[in-house]
Formats: sequence, structure tokens, C-alpha cells
Amino acid sequence: MPRPSLKDQRSHEILDAYLTCVARFGLEGATQERIAEEAGVKRPLLRHYLGNKDEMIAALAEHTLNGFSASLDELHQALPSKATPSDLVDALFAENGGTDTRLMLAYQALVTTVTDRPELRQDLMDSLEEFYDVVESILRRAAPSALDVRIRAVTQGISAIFVSMDALSPLNPPEAWRAELKLAASLLASVLEAKS
Repeated sequence: MPRPSLKDQRSHEILDAYLTCVARFGLEGATQERIAEEAGVKRPLLRHYLGNKDEMIAALAEHTLNGFSASLDELHQALPSKATPSDLVDALFAENGGTDTRLMLAYQALVTTVTDRPELRQDLMDSLEEFYDVVESILRRAAPSALDVRIRAVTQGISAIFVSMDALSPLNPPEAWRAELKLAASLLASVLEAKS
């Protein structure tokens, strides 16, 4: 099996540093100087590995969406085949589980650029739909007789609660909020569990 190229490894390290900078400073605040410092490279190497600003943003979007896809795969593996809505909530809101907060913050930063970069819209929407589909399939399996509108409403509610947890992380909210958000998602899930 061939070893990964140094360029691929270095590009991944720089993208990880870019992700960290976007999570800390936003897309506009993630300057090349900050990214280079975080990655431990000289600034000219950013262009060598990732290209110009537009290519860097496209690479960040791909890196972020690949990270979400990997997290979704981990969620699939963590849940039993007969997972209940409660199992789903437990997996999403696990203390050491879930998605890398930086991914969520970078995703949000990319969403805010869609007006200027409409080419990102479809990939971002597809990623979000993929997440919704996983949540919805678990809810539908657990409550097959529930109305579609109820399943979709609970899917949206649990998803919004999950997203808001990471979205608020830069504020360093009280730890109790995580438990309260999990309880809110559990209450939504119980609406369907009670009907099945």
C-alpha cells in the first residue's frame, strides 16, 4: 500500500489549521497569517498547498463537508440497527461524542458566504439533508404510524437543538445548557415514542 504523499498530509494539516482559525475568528478573520501560524508553516506555503483564496475556501468547504460525512458515518456505527429516538438523542448529545465543534462553526461561516459564493449552496444543503435523513429514518423506524408532518417537525427540532449546541460554543455557555438542550431533544423524541 503506497504511503500518503507529503503534499496530501501537509494539505490536510493546513486545512485543519484553517478550520481552527475559522472557528475562532470567522471566515474573514481567518487570515493567511493566522492560518500559517496555526499550521506552523510559512505563509507562501499556503498558496503552494491550497491555492488562491477562492481555492482555499473551496478546499475548506470540502474538508468541512468530509468531516461531517465522517461524523455521520460514526453516528451510524454508534447506533444499533433498532435505534430508538432516545438512542439517537443520547448519541448526538454524548459528552465526548458528536461532531467536532470547529466543523459546525466552519459550516456556519460557509453558509454566510453563500450570497457571494453561490456554488457552495448545493453542497452545504446536501450535507444538511444527509443529516436530516439519518435523524428522520431513525424516528420513522421507531414510530412508523406517525404522520409525516410530525416526523419532519421532530426531525427539524432535534436537528436545530443539536446545531445550536455547537453554534453557541464560542460564548462558552454554562455546562448545564448541554444537559438542558439534550432534555429538550429528548422531550421532542418522546412525542413520537409515546405514539408508537
